[in-house]
Amino acid sequence: MEDGLTDARVTIYALRRSQVYHRLTLVRTVREAMMFLDCEGIFARAPKPDLILLDLMLPDGSGLEVLEALSGRNPDTRPTSVVLTASQDDTLRERCREMQVSDFMTKPVGEHDFKRVVREHKKLMVHSTPILSP
Repeated sequence: MEDGLTDARVTIYALRRSQVYHRLTLVRTVREAMMFLDCEGIFARAPKPDLILLDLMLPDGSGLEVLEALSGRNPDTRPTSVVLTASQDDTLRERCREMQVSDFMTKPVGEHDFKRVVREHKKLMVHSTPILSP
């Protein structure tokens, strides 16, 4: 969940180079994030995410709202969340930890560190066979 198109493009590029096979859905607001997580509206047929990359500063609110909604879900089906933010606020980091965020990365994030974190959290998919196009 990222509102900045430049950051989103960098993230997409790094994911492509990570050799971790994935489906990517970009949402840019808290409202879209909640619709996506609840499979509502244009996201009615969207797959459930297993990893969420979340910017905390979104145009219509804070990513903390998304984390609060996730924290109320069943821990067995709740997606892993990784926060990517420009904030250096230690209280914000602690708040994210309380809401069971798996990783907290401060922007700018180096591609090497980013790929390491994604691989770590998606380790089950690292050795999966990519889907071949027809």
